[in-house]
Amino acid sequence: MEIYNKKDYSRSRVRGHMSVQPKNEPGMIWTVLFVSVLVDSAFGKEPEQVPFFQGHVFENSALGSRVNGLSIPLNRLKSQGLCGGATARGDLAPAPHFKLLGDGSDKFRVVAHHQRGHVLLKTSVVLDREERADYLLGLGLCCGRMSPGSAPEGDSSAVAQVAAVQVEVLDTNDHEPTFEDADVKVSLDDATALRTVVYTVTARDRDSGSNAEIKYFAVPKNGSFYVVPKTGDVLLVDSILGLASPVTFKVFARDHGWPPRTSRSVTVEMTPRQWPACPPSHCPPGKGAASRVAPRRSRSVLESDDPVLIHVSEDAGIGSVVINLNPVRFQSPAFELVDSDPESSPVSVSREGGDIVISRKLDRETNPLVEITVKVQDKRGA
Repeated sequence: MEIYNKKDYSRSRVRGHMSVQPKNEPGMIWTVLFVSVLVDSAFGKEPEQVPFFQGHVFENSALGSRVNGLSIPLNRLKSQGLCGGATARGDLAPAPHFKLLGDGSDKFRVVAHHQRGHVLLKTSVVLDREERADYLLGLGLCCGRMSPGSAPEGDSSAVAQVAAVQVEVLDTNDHEPTFEDADVKVSLDDATALRTVVYTVTARDRDSGSNAEIKYFAVPKNGSFYVVPKTGDVLLVDSILGLASPVTFKVFARDHGWPPRTSRSVTVEMTPRQWPACPPSHCPPGKGAASRVAPRRSRSVLESDDPVLIHVSEDAGIGSVVINLNPVRFQSPAFELVDSDPESSPVSVSREGGDIVISRKLDRETNPLVEITVKVQDKRGA
C-alpha cells in the first residue's frame, strides 16, 4: 500500500499498522520501531501444543485393520475456523478433512466419523514389527473438498497439525528360532571331569517378549550328555572313559510363544579322545610310545598296571566331580581309596557311587601330579 500527501510527505510502505509522518520528523523513527516490535512479537510466539493420542495394532493384521485403542474426538482438535467461513460467492466452505503427516503416514489411512464425532485410523498395508515397531505421526487438517474415491478439490495440503498420534505394532509369534551354528563335531578327552560344559549351542528368535524366549532340548536323550534348557550348555553327566564310538544327538530350540515354534535341528557329535595311558616320565620300563596310543580296553575295568591320566584345572572348585568310575563289572560295587591319607589327599571317592571328588584346593606349583589307587569290591562277595 502506497500513500502520497500534497505536502512534502514521504512515501512509506509497511505491513500491519501504518502511520504517515512529515519528512525528517523524528516521530517517524519511533513509528518504525514500534511496528517492528509488534511484528517480531507476533512471529516469535510459540505454537500451541497439540493433543497426543496412542493406539496399537498387531503385526500381520489384515489390510484395513483398525488401530485399537485409538479414537480421537473431533471436539479436541480445535479445527473450527481454520478453513474459513463462507466463500466470496456466499457459499459455505467445504467440510474439512484430515490427512496423516510424517514418516510412515502411507501405512495408515484416516477414517472420520463426523456423525459420531471421532477420527479413527486403519492400516493401508500389512505391518511387520521386525521392520518397524512404532510410528509417530501428525494429524493434519486440510481445507480442500474431498469426495469418496477421488482426489481432493482445491488445496489438499494440511493447513495445520491438530494432533500427534503414536501407533505401536505389537508382536505375534511369526518367527521360529534359528541356530547360528551348523552341525557340530567335538573331540573330547574321555577323562573329562563330569559336569563340564563341553559345548554351547545358541539360537536366535526375531520376535520379542515371551515369543523370543527359548528353551533347548536334545533328541534322542542319552546318558552321557545333557543340554541345559535355558542356556543351551551341553554338560558331560556320565563317564565316557574308554568309549570308542562317538555319541551323536540332535538339539532343538523352541520358543514360548503361542502357538510355540520349534527350530530346525543342529546335530552334535561328541567323539571321545583317548590320551596316553601314562605320561612319558611316569611310564613303566618298556611302555613308551606304544602305551601312548594303545586304546583303553575296557570302560569298566581299571587295571593297576595301566593307570588312567586325568587332566584337571587347578581352578576346579571343592566338591567338583572329576570322574565317575561306573559302570564296573560288579552289580553292587563299593569304592575305596588305597594307600592314601584322607587328611592330605586332595581328592576323595564316593563309596557307593564311584565319584572322584575334589576335597582340597589344587595347586599345580606345589603338586602338579596326584597319584591315587582305587579299590573296587563286590559287596555281595561274588
